[in-house]
Amino acid sequence: MCVSFVMKVQLFSPAKINVFLSVLGPREDGFHDLLSVVTPLDFGDELEVELLESSQKDELICDHPDVPLGDSNLVLKAVKAFREAYSFGRKVRIELQKKIPMGGGMGGGSGNAAAVLHGINVLLENPLSDSKLSELAASIGSDCPLFLSGGAVMLRGRGEIVEKLPPAACRILADREVYLLLPGIGIPTVWAYQRFRELGESSYDCREKMEEKVQDFLNGKLALESLLHNNFEPLVYDKFLGLSVFRDRLLALSPKGVLLSGSGSTLFVIGPENGFGVGIDSVLEAAGQEAFGGDFELVKARTAPFESAPFVPSP
Repeated sequence: MCVSFVMKVQLFSPAKINVFLSVLGPREDGFHDLLSVVTPLDFGDELEVELLESSQKDELICDHPDVPLGDSNLVLKAVKAFREAYSFGRKVRIELQKKIPMGGGMGGGSGNAAAVLHGINVLLENPLSDSKLSELAASIGSDCPLFLSGGAVMLRGRGEIVEKLPPAACRILADREVYLLLPGIGIPTVWAYQRFRELGESSYDCREKMEEKVQDFLNGKLALESLLHNNFEPLVYDKFLGLSVFRDRLLALSPKGVLLSGSGSTLFVIGPENGFGVGIDSVLEAAGQEAFGGDFELVKARTAPFESAPFVPSP
């Protein structure tokens, strides 16, 4: 009798929001220099990563019909990258339960790829170091390495330079209510960065001013609401007028805590330290339905900047 060797691990792949995102200018390698502060959320995708002896190929299964299942998916690119770095005979089967919207600016695909790198490494008893996993993640996508840290981080370079935030900053970010406003449209990241290049120098932030602003936050001199910044917003709102109108409506409801995450399309409203008032759910839901109809989705989440390890399984 032939017995197949099977190992699997369950992983939670969190969404992220950029509470600060500054695009500083183009790089010679075709990317852009960034400065960003990112926190994971308690909202995200579920993955099962399994190693099989009997399978003939690596395989991705997903419950969302719009997720591509071929080699273009970052999850399978992660498997290929790991195999090139460390040869192993068994095939990989990934089952993905998708909740993070595609093209929403919350790092869904990048986080999934990083989770798979982590999962394979765990199943193979950690043959690759943390630094090697980060190197592989950066080769897959600029957003991938941040998810390996397991907490709130600051990003530099094209996003591959990841620094954990000091405890005081994490405490400011900790356990804040967040409403994710999902309009049901996707904004291609490639388009957004290309738009920066088309608009030129005037669209980029001043590096010195942005560095100063972030340092003031890290040193406790700036409140979270005053840190919120994303210079993708003018580009995105100029193209997607419905989002612009919706943002204005949200600012009337919560003037200090509304921001676009990443290059969009997700808008988020982050609550004050004492939480939102009663009834905010229905107000935001009504505003979203009026703007986007049945495609709109409202998700209530919380910031989770203190994860001690990445991809902690959901309870």
